[in-house]
Amino acid sequence: MEKIKVVWICHFSNKEVKSNLPLFDFSLKNRIKKILGKKNPSIHVDFAPWISTLIKEFERFDDVELHVIAPHMGLKRITFEFEINRVHFHFFRPYVFLHVEQIIDRIFKPKKKYRLNRFLVHQYLKKYKPDIVNLFGAENPYYSITALDIQEIPVYVLLQTVLSAPFNNELNYSIDNARLVIENRVFSSLKYFGTTSRMYHDSVINANPNAEFLEFWFPTENPPSIEEQIIEFDFVFFASGLSQSKGVEDAIEAIAIVNKTLKNARLNIIGYCSAEYKEFLENKVSTLGLNWNIIFSSYFTLHADMFRQVKKAKIALLPHKIDVVSSTIREAMFLGLPIVTYKTTGTPYLNSEMQTVLISDIGDIEGLAKNMIMLLNSPELAQNLVENAKSIARKLFDNTVIAKKLIEQNKAIVNHYRHNTPIPEHLLFKPEEYPNY
Repeated sequence: MEKIKVVWICHFSNKEVKSNLPLFDFSLKNRIKKILGKKNPSIHVDFAPWISTLIKEFERFDDVELHVIAPHMGLKRITFEFEINRVHFHFFRPYVFLHVEQIIDRIFKPKKKYRLNRFLVHQYLKKYKPDIVNLFGAENPYYSITALDIQEIPVYVLLQTVLSAPFNNELNYSIDNARLVIENRVFSSLKYFGTTSRMYHDSVINANPNAEFLEFWFPTENPPSIEEQIIEFDFVFFASGLSQSKGVEDAIEAIAIVNKTLKNARLNIIGYCSAEYKEFLENKVSTLGLNWNIIFSSYFTLHADMFRQVKKAKIALLPHKIDVVSSTIREAMFLGLPIVTYKTTGTPYLNSEMQTVLISDIGDIEGLAKNMIMLLNSPELAQNLVENAKSIARKLFDNTVIAKKLIEQNKAIVNHYRHNTPIPEHLLFKPEEYPNY
């Protein structure tokens, strides 16, 4: 197979996309929302940067025709299409009549939800006739449900965050049951899945014993060349959204323990959250007597500005609980910060060849604090971790290698689907190499 036509079903946004889309102006509405402490529509921020990164890689290759189908809030038209560097973009507006659609959807069972979204995606697929569809994540039902309607075309599901994974029960992670229902329908109905998580692999196998698994790492938006910054903080916690599952509360409690030994340790917390949750976090900081030690920075619209802020810290404190290897960990590796994190379904793999990050068990805040103090007291250890992390990051997270492998996997899946040709061994996910954690 010399050239392959691939459709991605995903959601994302970036500056280039927004500059090509006819979007409503929500500036007045956003000012009101800001006053009320509510989140702005996603049309004003970049998100899912791994999609944008992978698109840029695909622009380089002549053996693939890429079509990206994605919902985008704020579109003035129901659908809008354009092409950039030989990549074809097909956007649609979810919830044309937002409140009416949501009310109607609540009346129907999950399998009847998102009827307009499903119709629009089906029309795109009918028109462009791809060889294969890549679904990025099953956890976002307003677009992932569209994969259930696809007939006679293989669908390759690239697992992002699996909501039904066991950690959710352990962490009391609150999830809308309708999302779980749709996620499990995707798992039980489709055949091909990409992951580097043993936990995610096992979750899908429980729903679908006949599933085929391939090894897939998500790309990382490599930080641009960031000039050196004046160090203002000992630690930085950063995420697009602050939440208990991202570990922000654990980070606050850990800095409280650190300050019993090192009185002047400071933490910068970067990320968006609701006004209610921000008040909760600020009360927690105040109760612990950490008002001087912890500084909040809001979400940065441009990733480059966020990276500059991150570089103002010595150490990245990233105790995420639900990711395989979070994008922020990968970004911190490329930025040259030593990392303190939790043992997730993926982070121990980072230490499989050499120590690259310091890890403690999820919820072990004393262990988290111990690792933080260790790094502050040992610049040599911190530098070793930085060098080792850069080495493993270049090996595992080379975006061009990831993109080439995805194209190879797509071709192999098409041949397997059409001719039952075995998928090459080097493309498969081998769960024995990724033990449970």
